[in-house]
Amino acid sequence: MIRFGMIGTGRIAQRFVKDILMTQDAMLTCVYNPHENSAEKFVSAYCKDYGVEKSPIATMNLNVLWNQCDAVYIATPHETHYVYAKAALEAGKHVLCEKPMTLILEEAEELFALAKENGLVLREALKTSYCPGFLKLLEVAQSGVIGEICDVEAAFTKLESTCNREFVDVKTGGSVAELGAYCMLPIFKLMGCDYTGVQAQSIHAPNGVDKYTKLIFTYENGMATAKMGLGVKSEGQLLISGTKGYILAESPWWLTKKFEVRYEDPNRRERYEFDYLGAGLIYEIIGFIRDCEGEPIGAGVTEEETLSAVHVIEQFLQADVPLRKVASEQEKAMVGIWAHRGMCMKYPQNTLLAFEEAAKIPGVKGIELDVQLSKDGQVVVFHDETLGRITTTEGRLCDYTLKELQQIPMRGVNEDLYPDKSRVRIPTLEEVFEVLKPYCEQKNLLINIELKTSAIHYEGIEEKTLELVKKYNLEEYIIYSSFWAESVKKMKELDDSCKTGMLAANLSDCIKWGDYANADALHPSIGGLDCAIPEHWQGKPVRAWNGIEAFFPEQKPQKIDLREFSLWGVTDVFTNMPEIYE
Repeated sequence: MIRFGMIGTGRIAQRFVKDILMTQDAMLTCVYNPHENSAEKFVSAYCKDYGVEKSPIATMNLNVLWNQCDAVYIATPHETHYVYAKAALEAGKHVLCEKPMTLILEEAEELFALAKENGLVLREALKTSYCPGFLKLLEVAQSGVIGEICDVEAAFTKLESTCNREFVDVKTGGSVAELGAYCMLPIFKLMGCDYTGVQAQSIHAPNGVDKYTKLIFTYENGMATAKMGLGVKSEGQLLISGTKGYILAESPWWLTKKFEVRYEDPNRRERYEFDYLGAGLIYEIIGFIRDCEGEPIGAGVTEEETLSAVHVIEQFLQADVPLRKVASEQEKAMVGIWAHRGMCMKYPQNTLLAFEEAAKIPGVKGIELDVQLSKDGQVVVFHDETLGRITTTEGRLCDYTLKELQQIPMRGVNEDLYPDKSRVRIPTLEEVFEVLKPYCEQKNLLINIELKTSAIHYEGIEEKTLELVKKYNLEEYIIYSSFWAESVKKMKELDDSCKTGMLAANLSDCIKWGDYANADALHPSIGGLDCAIPEHWQGKPVRAWNGIEAFFPEQKPQKIDLREFSLWGVTDVFTNMPEIYE
């Protein structure tokens, strides 16, 4: 039984701990995270979700981790791998480190030398290299049935949120750093590591990070291509070309559940299929355990292959530095702060209390709110089409009258703390205007009204909303937005002086439907900045939504430098925590 300690509690770590339960040869004994309470939360969820009786120790102290384990699994951001791996090896622990092992060749070489010196196992955690299907694929390819292998093409692409680490980290992010180890694995396994040259062709995101790259390797008697993408989607297949035939592993080849050997005769095909357990990490866990026991199963990434991949990634990042540096050091524009549904992390969302407290924040540019129609046709402020998630009552909002809606308490709110209960219940748009009108006139506060018409096409909601805006003489302070382009278009038809914004998950869809609706602004998700701003939209507002502070769910709220998003063309951000930007 090998006792595993784990460093890091991110996405891959959650899959690792699930798969480790599938083997009787290993157990998770300790979890380390340097951030306060992160390890405890992870361990608590792990035990609850999987019914683990003996809870691993959660710690912020590496010495505690060393005392509780025989081997360490490192699942932290790329740039931290070297420091943790070196510390673990110096503490006498075997190391299974997520890919890429490091981003600098010299560091990787030092780690392997240290492991050998201490008689320890150091392996790169690349699950594909241990999977039965992939091992069989290599065996078949090398058996000679397709003749001499002349070309290997491996592709791995996924559409990653532009607010995730892979895109935001200008220094170590991008498709090559994130996915390169996967695509280079079959190339080095089948073509070897003695390539004569490598060329890179990339498409870059506005901040300089490569969102799509092709690495083209040349060999004495062949060639290979590694194709990786975080912002461009392509077919994720593995194609091995030989002088007698070829092997095709369809997407997702890195899971290698099946592949075919094909020949000149299209009717001659040999198909291989394999079971695939869990997330596939079970295979690397078992393979690593056998390595530690001195009984290797002949799987995994070799030292030479790891070093070769690290060398390619390092060279790529170094060549990319000038572009990334220029992009990241461009003059960053200030970004306007909008309160998303008011101060909604501190007070009940879309309530009079949340709106007024947000309006008091120094420097806040505007407030975002949502409107729908009650059963009796009143314009009320509420986000969901159904009541159950936010209030103590179930059912659709449109099936209740205004009087009924205003008697419903918000879920989880202690109303005894508020003498005026109307301040923490569903308000009408008129009531909101009564509260915010002074702030609009005195502070030039803007209000973004989202018409909730994408799921239920409320008849007449556009006319009723505009009528109320004009009743309070607030026209110059209002922006109208919707996920339904017809509502955005209609506002312009009702009054061409209305300022409108097109809502969509992705920027490209905002542009498409914004053009159709003749919108004045684009309102994409902060994680959906999937294209450049076209020339005809240059200089117009791009207001990105969704509280990005959720990037740090296990930490205390942090003030993020929102100017970074100006590199993508963002002019304003709707945030759930406007108060931390005072």
